Amino acid sequence: MSGHGNNERVFARLTKSERIQHVILFTSTTLLIITGFMLMGEDWVVRMLGPTGKSIFYWRGIVHRIAAVAVSVVCFYHLFYVLFKTTGKSWIRDMLPRLKDGVDAYQNVMYMMGLRKERPKLDRFTYLEKLEYFSVYFGMFIVISTGTMMWTQSYWPKFYLDVADALHVGEATLAALAIIVGHIFAVHYNPHVYPMNRAFIDGNISETLMKEEHSLWYERLIAEEVSKPANTPEGGHGNA
Repeated sequence: MSGHGNNERVFARLTKSERIQHVILFTSTTLLIITGFMLMGEDWVVRMLGPTGKSIFYWRGIVHRIAAVAVSVVCFYHLFYVLFKTTGKSWIRDMLPRLKDGVDAYQNVMYMMGLRKERPKLDRFTYLEKLEYFSVYFGMFIVISTGTMMWTQSYWPKFYLDVADALHVGEATLAALAIIVGHIFAVHYNPHVYPMNRAFIDGNISETLMKEEHSLWYERLIAEEVSKPANTPEGGHGNA
């Protein structure tokens, strides 16, 4: 098995389908954040740009709605993926919260405070990754449902639309901060992966990072590999 440029062994972290889903989610969410927060300065920007400003904000609305449809489709597809696809079922099974996640969180805090000598052995998905994953589901439910209400505003009383607008803006702000402060750091500026974790590009994770960040998963894969009959074709845990 080859590695990332230095012949280091790599393991499959994300399938092609999961990487495509991530690209669509990333692109559509970025467009939604930009075009959504543009409304905060609509009046003065339109006045400053004149007729051009009106055209810009007309297309802003079109792009926002297209991105909203794209993010809705990928979210519903992902739900189908984890319920009916083999790799998706494996994903959600490993992503479900367990008692061990609470123990891992406690032990990791103790380790970072110098009160524990070793880091806990983390599995395929860490407690932070699980928290982020299910936070996305919660957030998407809010923004999709409230966005749909505002898109079909003629069917709703003003009070409900005001509540939907407040929830939509609040959740969008929280999501933007979570992406910029949390997720971007984890995949780009974390010292273990700087300048970036390339799993979202090629789907692979290096053996070194596996040992550091997912040691329990690494040990399980190696044990499965050792116990596999010699004449059995190599499966999807690594790349030749």
